[in-house]
Parts: sequence; structure tokens; C-alpha cells
Amino acid sequence: MATPNHIHFQPQVRPVHPPPLISTTESDSYPNSPSHSLTILNNDYDAFDALLHNIYEKTLQDNWFKPAGEADSTGVCLRVHPTAFRCFPYENPKLIPFEEGVRRLNVEVAVKIRSASVHAAISRTPPSSKEILIDSNTRIQILPDISGLGDAEREQCAAFIRSDHTLVVWAFSVDQVIPLWTELEEKLIKYIWRTRSTPKRDSNAPGFFDPVASPAMTNSSTDFASSTTNSVAPSTTALPQYSTTRLSTAAGPFGMEDVDRSIADTMIVNFGFGASDEKDLEEQIVVPPPKKVSKKKKGAFWSFLSWWKLQSPASTDSEKDASALEESSESDSRPEPRQLVLLGPFYAGCGAALTMYFAAAGISNLIEEWVLDGDTRRFGLVVVLPIVAAVSIFFCLQLIGNLSLVFGPVAQYHENSVYYSAQRPRPNAKVDGAAKWNETVEPVTIRDESGTNGDSREVEKEIRKEARIGGLPHITIQCPVYKESLELTISPSVLSIKKAMQTYARQGGTSSIFICDDGLQIISEEEKQKRLEFYANHNIGWVARPRHSSAPGGFKRAGKFKKASNMNYGLALSIAMEQQLAKLIADTPSPNNSNNSTSSSSELRESSRPNTNTSGPSSSRSFESIDSLEERALQLAIEQIYQESGTAKKVIDESGKEAEEMVYHRPWAGGARSLHVGEIILIIDADTIVPEDCFRDAAREMGEEGGEEVAIIQHESDVMQVAHHYFENGITHFTRRINKCISYGCANGEVAPFVGHNAFLRWKAVQDASFIDPADGRRKMWSEANVSEDFDLALRLLLKGYTLRWATYSQGGFKEGVSLTVVDELARWQKYAYGCDEIIFNPIIKWWRHGPISKQLRVFMQSAAPVHYKIGMSSYMFSYYGIAAATVGSALNYLLLGLGPDLDRFYLHSFEILLACVVVFPALGNLGFTMLEYRLGHRSIWSSAVENLRWIPFFLFFFGGLSIHLSTAILAHLFSYDMTWGSTGKEVEKSTFWIEVPRIIKNFKISIIICLMLIAMMVVFTTDAVPFDWQIPGWNWALIIPISLVVGCHLLLPVVLNPWLMKFSY
Repeated sequence: MATPNHIHFQPQVRPVHPPPLISTTESDSYPNSPSHSLTILNNDYDAFDALLHNIYEKTLQDNWFKPAGEADSTGVCLRVHPTAFRCFPYENPKLIPFEEGVRRLNVEVAVKIRSASVHAAISRTPPSSKEILIDSNTRIQILPDISGLGDAEREQCAAFIRSDHTLVVWAFSVDQVIPLWTELEEKLIKYIWRTRSTPKRDSNAPGFFDPVASPAMTNSSTDFASSTTNSVAPSTTALPQYSTTRLSTAAGPFGMEDVDRSIADTMIVNFGFGASDEKDLEEQIVVPPPKKVSKKKKGAFWSFLSWWKLQSPASTDSEKDASALEESSESDSRPEPRQLVLLGPFYAGCGAALTMYFAAAGISNLIEEWVLDGDTRRFGLVVVLPIVAAVSIFFCLQLIGNLSLVFGPVAQYHENSVYYSAQRPRPNAKVDGAAKWNETVEPVTIRDESGTNGDSREVEKEIRKEARIGGLPHITIQCPVYKESLELTISPSVLSIKKAMQTYARQGGTSSIFICDDGLQIISEEEKQKRLEFYANHNIGWVARPRHSSAPGGFKRAGKFKKASNMNYGLALSIAMEQQLAKLIADTPSPNNSNNSTSSSSELRESSRPNTNTSGPSSSRSFESIDSLEERALQLAIEQIYQESGTAKKVIDESGKEAEEMVYHRPWAGGARSLHVGEIILIIDADTIVPEDCFRDAAREMGEEGGEEVAIIQHESDVMQVAHHYFENGITHFTRRINKCISYGCANGEVAPFVGHNAFLRWKAVQDASFIDPADGRRKMWSEANVSEDFDLALRLLLKGYTLRWATYSQGGFKEGVSLTVVDELARWQKYAYGCDEIIFNPIIKWWRHGPISKQLRVFMQSAAPVHYKIGMSSYMFSYYGIAAATVGSALNYLLLGLGPDLDRFYLHSFEILLACVVVFPALGNLGFTMLEYRLGHRSIWSSAVENLRWIPFFLFFFGGLSIHLSTAILAHLFSYDMTWGSTGKEVEKSTFWIEVPRIIKNFKISIIICLMLIAMMVVFTTDAVPFDWQIPGWNWALIIPISLVVGCHLLLPVVLNPWLMKFSY
């Protein structure tokens, strides 16, 4: 490449590769950000220059053909350091305001573009417009001038600049900015063509810039029109017609000077851009009636088959379904009434009736035997009937459920109902339209320190607060994290969320990320700095509480599972910040009315919607900016939490006496603006992927008529695989199968479960269901005393009259990680078993005061919750006791039948139980699920059957080896043993034989010892070591098989289900 001194260009054309330069901030070793900087000459090119040139060429290629004056104000700005940016073209003082705005936005890269499509789009918008509705999913903000760029809505990733008819596009990673501009330019062209108007000319002579007037281009133009109109919503605007009327004098953009824009302006007004008679875009879209499909008469067999098996959906593309839904007319956008499906209650009633039948059959046997021998002592066995019924109800419900999968109706799987959403909510004019604000006056208590003697006192002051009416609500994405890898786990999840936030921002909503980081004060300094830089670059609000300390006066992270206390701590600081912000605004006088005790606070409204567009100096604050107030409020909230964290510590004073000293613990927090909690909270885990278009669906569903009672929308989740070994594949199959069965149950009318992540929560409902924790007297949203904090919250919401709903219309867009090792999966099951025992029983030490049954279960059973929900939840919780009892039951069966073969008929043999379980779970269960997938049209019957049958050995070892591990968790709660769980491993850790063998001995030593003892017992009872009458022969297979199966599965579980061990890698 020639040096710059040898380049000669025309004055109107800029050089393709100007000399390499850097920002003045770079030459100063990246000091703190200056108010502005100018990129100047440097010695040679570097990687950042290469990126700048490439982005410039891909996005601003038209600049080479424009006059220098027009191209000077456009360019590229790239972050080269957390506090330094570089602009291209170099040494251009007109880019200083652009660079300053990008610095305030704190994004990775930004491009300022002027093109025909951008100019045309801005030119046809009224001056009062604050945004351009390009299509039903894309709203782009309009700023008066470049000085307001720093206050733009970050998540939209684009903003029009009215003053110079440009568009600024930015991205949070360099590789995203070019695709963003390409996509947006395509939408802009479609928007301009869709909203085109009728040209007016003196004659049929075409203008130079008129592509459709030329006869040679008429056909190509017509093809372009048909292609664009087919790819966007149908428009009522007619194709251009030419007339011989006089030339219009209205100014137009780039060759459209002669076009009458009245029709376009009318359409713009109808799109809702500041008109008094505004309407939504959906009102302007006319959808042709669906074509009637002729149905041929079929015979009785085919009529039955069409009822038994649903036809496969014509299109499974969720994006196509969503776009078709957006094209529905306003008259069809009203939500359909949700029916209460009664299939679930019917199936639950049948299962409960079957349980009662089995119990009655046992009593019938006792009565028959009593009639024969008159011995009434056997009626004492009736005492165990409640235990037998509790354990067998899950078996009965599964039997009925599997039969319903084969013979029951399935059409409800694709229909919306009270507890189930299979279809996306329709467009809602109230939710999708522009927000309106209703001003109210609220009293606020502030501290007045203006006394003559420096005394302070609390005074009441009124604050004008504006409540939002309509419009898309602000959504907070709350994510608890611990020691997960930033690069492998947290970053992919955040980038997935950022895409959804961009989609929601362009639809007109706002959102923010709120991370509750329990590992920030624990991890290394290097990792901590990486996380803090990552949070700052992505505008993430975060709260990190002190690390746990068992020392006297140390900070205690409450709970067996720390997730609940982690989120409670973050929410408490957020609430404290909101209170401090309200006091600051109330205490800050407005210059227009500084003596009035009532402070106007539309700024409070702005602060409740993060990144609100307050573009330009014309909209500057009349007093301190909200950003500075929020940061001050955050610091005050941190100080408040610090003062409230005081704990007494016993110390020895100088005189040798024992005294108490208060110890305080300071939280860490940052990103004040993103710490505001919106009307809706999306709870996710650190290893979660979310669909790009899901926020507006949740806002619509909670905002529709009757949606006020919906507190939780729990989405069905798919699996995000990372290791792809056979253990993860097996757990993936099991997770997908369970989720689909839950979906089927909710479609039948079962109350939706809340699994603790991938769920949208109504913040108002969560606050309504909050409680005062007796442990510390503070208000909590999540229960820290329960391992199953999600069930506890769901129960409190149900008792308050709210509804829980399960949604499947995301079609697997929500993805979660699963356990990567058998140790992690066993820990999850132990946590579930511990939580279920926690809900049902009190610890034994409390039985003499509170009884064996816990208060939570008593409240649940006495509540107004649906009866079938109580039956279903009881069967689920008691199923853990059935699995845990397998080892003890098999051992007792071996001894009772071996030593006393003549037992009462009331006793059910283990082999008979084993046969029943084999018939219901592996056989009928796989048959039913295969038929369900086939009848729903999801898979062919053969592929589904092969998929289900191939995992039978996997689940044989897994469920066969669960018993002892669940028993230890249940006994740990009953005997008040301190059992805690950390977060599940989310990164793949390669291992070898010599690493896994010590881990197996450490984690499975209890189960191995018990199994070896059982083997020794069976061997001893077959030898002459015991008297002949006490011997249990080995040929008695009805006794040997059940206990041998349990022992073998427990011993082989850590070996067979360990991918690293089965590789035989040494």
C-alpha cells in the first residue's frame, strides 16, 4: 500500500486507507475518560485500525461517492480500552460529539451512517415523533441531535439523529455491528417502500433518481415491490400511479423531492407518532380471511383416528408463527377466554379412587382371615394403611396417566387454558401502545438536618409520582450466580439475554439485567476484575454480599441452599435504593418552585424505566441528573444495609471482662440504574439461553384481560448441552420427557408448577406474597428456611389467589443446563428429597412441641387450592419416600419371607411390587410416552420408540441406585443433620481413572458399605453359619432378585454412569 504522501485524490472523495492514528486518550496511557477526544496520527496500523477500516468499508461504502462535507459527520467508533475509543476517519473534529456519545453509551463499537434509506425514513416523520415504527417488531428512537446519544436506549442498538439525518448503530461486540446494520437497512427499505406515496409530475418524463418511472426498469421495480410486500405485513397502500398534475414543491429526500408525502404522513400519524388520533400498526394491517379447506367425508375409522392422533403442524417455525400472529387484525387481537380443563382433576380422582381400592382390598383380606380364625390382632396392621396409601398414590396416578397418554384426548395440548399457554398471546393495543402517565401525590418521610443546632428531624413531604398506564412494562432479568466461569457460563447467558433485550427495546419496552453475585467476594482478584469489567460494559446491575463466615460475628449466608438468601439480599438492597432515591428527589428543590414542599418528579418515572431516552440539551434535567441521583441513592442504600447488618461479637476488653462488640458487613454493588426492579421479573440461572422474542409475549400475557391474577408464567425448558457424553445425553432425555409430561398435565388442567428458573414473575404479586421472617424480623420474598424455596413461593401465591401458568409457545427457546456428573445429579435428587421431607414433617426434635406434620403441609391441605392439585403434589412428594424405601423394604422382605414364610395375606411381597413397577414404569410408561409423541405429531412412532427404549438400561441403574442416597437426605432432615448443597457444576471437567476412583470412594462410601453388608448377610444366610431352620436358600429367587437388584444398582451406579471412568482413560 502506498504511503499517504503519495496518494492524490479528488477533493470530493476520501482516501480508502488514511494514515493510522490513535485517540489522544490512548497516547496518555488510557487515563480517565475525558469529555472529548480527537483521534490523531500514530506511527503504524494495529489490529484496531484493521477493524475500523473493515467496518467502515462494510457499512459506509457510499461515503466514497459523496461530497466531503456530507461524509465528514459519519464514521466508526471502536473501544480500544475500557476508557479509550478510536474514531475513523481520523483527525475529524466533527466526530468528537459522536465519540463522546459512544463513550457515555459504553458500547464496544458504533457506526454513524447517512444513506438514502436513513434520510428518507427521517424525512417523512413529523418533528414531534420520538421514534419510527419500522415494523411491528422494530421501533427505533429519534434523537434531536448527537448530544443526546449518551442518554439513548442502549438495548435498541440504534438511534436516528434528526439534526443531520443520520443513523447511529452500535453493538456490544465487534462482530455484531455489521449484521445489525444489514438487517436494519433491509427493514428500512421495506418500510420506505411500504409507506410510499403517489408521485406528482407535469409529464410522464421520469426524473433522474426515479427508478420506477423508467420503462426499462418498470418490470424490475414491480418484481421488487412484490418481493418486499410479500415479506412484510400487507399494506393497504396502492402501487404508484403516474399522473400529469403539477410538480409538488414539497421537499423530499434524495430524488423524492417531487413526491407528495401526504399519504405517507397520514400513515405515519396512524402508526402512532405523536398524533392525537393515534392508532396501532395492527389496525392498519388487513389480513385476508383464511382459505376454506374442503374436507372430504371419511369413514368412522378415519374419524376416530383423526381424534386419536393430531395432524402434524404445517409449520413448526416459531418465528413464522409469531409473524403470522403479529399480522392478525385488531378485531382478532382480543384474548380468547381461557377455559378450565377438567381432564386433570378427573385423572387425579381416578388415581385417588384406585389407591382407595387397593387399601380396601387389604382391609378385605383382613376381614376374610378374621372370619376364618377370629383373631382380631391382625387388625393392628390397619395402622400402616396411610403409609401404604401415601407411597402407592404416585403409582396409581402414573397408571392412570399412562393410560390417558394412549387413549385420552390430546387436542388440549395445543390450546390455551387457565393454567396452560400453548399459543402466543395476541397483539394487545393497551400493552403494545405508547405508555401514558397518571400523576399522583404520595407522602415521603425525609430527614431534615437544617435545624439551628444541627439537629435532624423527620418531616413529611409530598412527591408527585407518575404511574404508567398501558405500554410495555419494564422487565428485570434476575440471575443468581456463584463461582461459575465468566467465559464459559455467565457470558454466553448474558449475550443471549442481550439479544432478547434488543428485540424488546425495538418493540418499545425496556429491560435490565440484575445479577446477584455470591462469588464476587470469594473468587480471585483477576477473576473479580474481569467480572466487574464485564458488568460495566454490558450495563449490568449487580449486588455481591459478604462471604460466609462461621466465626463469631461473621456474616452468615442463611439457608441450606443459598439461592433464596442471595436473591433476598439483592432485592433488599434494590428496595432500599428505591426508597433512598425517592427521598433524594423529594428533598431536591426544583428551580421553578424551590420553596414548594411538593416536588415534581417525572424524573422518578424516568428512573423507574432504565435508559430512558432524554435526548438532547432541550430535555436536560432541571436539577441533578437522575444518573447521579441513582448513584447517590445506591451508596446510601449500601450504607443502610451496612448499618443494619450489625451483629454482636463477644470480646474481652482491657479490664479482662467479657463485652459485646458490633461487627458490620458491607455489601458491594454497582450499576444503579439497572438495579431498579421492573413490573415483571424473569428468573434465570447462570447457564440459561432465552429466545430472542419472549419479553413482549410475557408482557402481553400478564397485561391481557384477566391476566392481572397471573403471578408466574413458567416456560417449558429445553436442554443446553455442553459435554455431549452419554450421561448428559441420558439426563437430557429424561429432562425433556419430564417437561413434556408436565406440559401435558397442565394442558389437562393441572396447576402449573414453578421450578425456580425460566419463569416470569409479577413483582407486585411477589411483594404481596412476601412475609416477615421470624429469624431476623425482616421482610423476605423467598423463603430461606426451605430448600424448596420455589414451591414455598408458589404456595404463598396460590393462597393469595394468584394463578400459576405453564407456557410452551417458546418451543424450546428457553434452554437450561443439566447435571454433567452422576454426583451432581444425585445431589439434586437429595435436595429434592430433603425439601419434600421438609414440607411434610418437622424434625424429630420438634415433634413434642409442634407434632410430626409440618405447618406448611397443614396450611397447604387446609387451603383453598384445588383438590386435584393437592392430590398431585402429595403423590409427587411421597414418590421420594417410595424410592428411598426400596433398600430397606427389600432387606425386610428378604428377612421376613425367608425366616417367616407364613405371613398374613395383607403383606405385599417385594417381588410382586417389583413386577408391578416394571409393568407401570418401564413398559407402560415408555409405551404411553411413545404414543403421546406420535399422537401430538412431534415424532414418528418408530423413532420415538427407539429413543425411549434405548435409555431403559440407563434408568435401571440410575433409579435402582437412588434409594440409599435419598434415604440419607430424608434422615438428615428428620435428625436435624446439617446438610448443604452448592451450585451444580456447569463446566466440563475432564477426568481420568485415577481421579474418579478416589471420588467414588469419597462420595459413595456409605452406599458401598451398606451394600457390602447386605451381600454379607445374604451369603451368611445361605451357609451353615446359621441353624438350618434359619437358612434362606439361594434358589429362592423371589427373595433374592429384589434385594440383589437394589444392591447391584447401587454398586454399579458410580461406575456405569461415569463417562470418564468408562473411557478407561488412565
